[in-house]
Amino acid sequence: MDAAVNPQQGRHRGTHRDPLGTVLTVLWGLGHIATLALLGTAAQHQLGAEHQFAAPPTRTLPDRESTA
Repeated sequence: MDAAVNPQQGRHRGTHRDPLGTVLTVLWGLGHIATLALLGTAAQHQLGAEHQFAAPPTRTLPDRESTA
């Protein structure tokens, strides 16, 4: 079709997609999913560690030195 006959210059249903573009889009999406999974794992580990390994009150150091 000529540009004068078809003024719409976008991608049509029958046109073949660029395989490299599809691969890059998939890698981009997988990278975001992996990043979110790693951040979630790190946050869960950090939050879980605070409750399991907290020092008992008798072992903590005083806020100020004694006057004696």
